[in-house]
Amino acid sequence: MTATQPARPDGSDGSARRVRRITVARITLALGAVLAFVVCALASPFFLTVDNLANLLDDLALTGIVAVPATFLIMSGHVDLSVGAAAAFSGVVMADLAGDVGLLPAVALAVGTGLVIGLINGLVVTGARIDSVLTTFAAMALLRALAYLVPSGLGIAVAGFRTLGHTSLPFDLSLPIIIFGVLAVVGALLSRFSIGRRTRQIGSLPVAARYDAGPDRRWIIGLFAVSGLAAALVGLIRTSQLGTGLPTASTGLELTVVAAVLLGGERVAGGRGSVIGTVLALVFMAIVDNGLSLANVTAYATQVFHAALLVVALILARPRRRFRRRDPDHDGGRRGVTGAPEPADGRADDRTARGADHRAALRPAEDGPPRP
Repeated sequence: MTATQPARPDGSDGSARRVRRITVARITLALGAVLAFVVCALASPFFLTVDNLANLLDDLALTGIVAVPATFLIMSGHVDLSVGAAAAFSGVVMADLAGDVGLLPAVALAVGTGLVIGLINGLVVTGARIDSVLTTFAAMALLRALAYLVPSGLGIAVAGFRTLGHTSLPFDLSLPIIIFGVLAVVGALLSRFSIGRRTRQIGSLPVAARYDAGPDRRWIIGLFAVSGLAAALVGLIRTSQLGTGLPTASTGLELTVVAAVLLGGERVAGGRGSVIGTVLALVFMAIVDNGLSLANVTAYATQVFHAALLVVALILARPRRRFRRRDPDHDGGRRGVTGAPEPADGRADDRTARGADHRAALRPAEDGPPRP
């Protein structure tokens, strides 16, 4: 009598492996951030100054404002490569209109511009069913070109707008840090409830099935709209800090955001993601970027670092195929299936005999008379 193993619940092994993988990734990112912080503090005497740490947090916050919505968007199986160009275009639009219509109307129009950009991206992706990478890449090129066509040249002075990016709130925290903190907390909570579950469910569907249901299409369009809105907000804050609207602002933002989201444990194809992982990756990247800046490393070299991180994240996020070695003693007569039970009542022997008779009938007779 053969002892039988108790059956495990379906997916229990996969869930345990997934939890372990996510935990290891988060611990690795946290340790990497701590190590980078210590190295930068020892390498430069200016790293631990108040002004430098404030700049580090501001840069982290500006990227994080876009990265939190991007986490949900990539979780749904899509990506927005136009966030940097949308931020620059929204900032230029606000700067150009501020002198004509006033500051508040210009801000509202710039925010609306980012929202419309996100809606158009979502409508094209879901309506025409064009891949989001191609759609948003085309939008990125178009928006950068349009930003140069806005009147007043490359630099547009903004009067009375510098207070937005330099306003200190309680505990001497800037507005970008407050916005990012709120988004991170809300995003981490939402990812654990129905919004996160539904987004992961959409990302787990085959690509062709993501646009079949109307609610799923509207959900994806909404995610793109939030991404465009966040990009516009970053563009306004960056324009306020620079005191001018520049078409070249936020260059490389999309690369940094995608690298942080994927490095935080997101899967390229969607269906998985974590705001906490994204935040940890952002902290690690911001510390390293700040250390490179203090070491007088050029911005182009920093982009090379981001590109290298993106390649590493893509390698880590690739699907893993698991192969099971066949056991000839428990093969059950079927390829690739271990431990398959044999049918009762001798039906397996009957099928084997019938198969042998059929093959013998098809095989030419070796001892028969020659054909005429």
